[in-house]
Amino acid sequence: MKKIFLLSLCCLFLLTSAFAQKVVEKTLPVAANQKIDLQLKFGNDIKISAWDKKEVYVKVSYSINSDRLNDALKINFNSGAEAVQVLVDLDHVLLKTGRAEDCPDQQNNRSYSSHNGQSYYSCTQIDYEIKVPRNGNLVVNTINGNIELREISGPVNAKSISGFVDMNWPGKQGANIALKTITGEVYSDVDIAFTNKQKEIPIVGYQLKGNVNGGGSEVKLETISNNIYFRRKE
Repeated sequence: MKKIFLLSLCCLFLLTSAFAQKVVEKTLPVAANQKIDLQLKFGNDIKISAWDKKEVYVKVSYSINSDRLNDALKINFNSGAEAVQVLVDLDHVLLKTGRAEDCPDQQNNRSYSSHNGQSYYSCTQIDYEIKVPRNGNLVVNTINGNIELREISGPVNAKSISGFVDMNWPGKQGANIALKTITGEVYSDVDIAFTNKQKEIPIVGYQLKGNVNGGGSEVKLETISNNIYFRRKE
């Protein structure tokens, strides 16, 4: 009986933790002349795919310090004449209340800071599922998120500091390409006509420029310390 009781308590704890994870969803209309500006400062997995609607759908699932500091994530949605914006940041004042016991099983996502004699811990899991118009003009910026772009054929400017950037491209669609990394590598199975191909690989960092099928949408993918993947759409 005691074992059954303990098992029930464990299951209840797991269910409570699962439901405590916060989810925010938002849909915004997008006009043909509006840019889609995603400033997702912090994140883990950023998955962006295209659909045939004139709307942006954003779903953010997150847990900050085992859900104790979920209010530290600040999400703002704006719509102006030139752009639809999603702005994400963290409240660093609130994060300073983070405790080591908040993050017992999250070593990979845990960070430790000390300031003016005060020590605090933070652990975050922030995942995005985003849908954008297929031919929309897209900008994505993040510090540590991995960016995955699927089925998009409009202009794209995507940059991550420490995450990878992975995009597929329709085989018959034209594009002007710029792929840049500092300490990572660029991988592609797309037939790109390079315009600045170098004879020797530089010691630190390089940018490859070229076009696909004679040129078209402007596509710029960049990361500082990870890899770029530009794939042929299956």
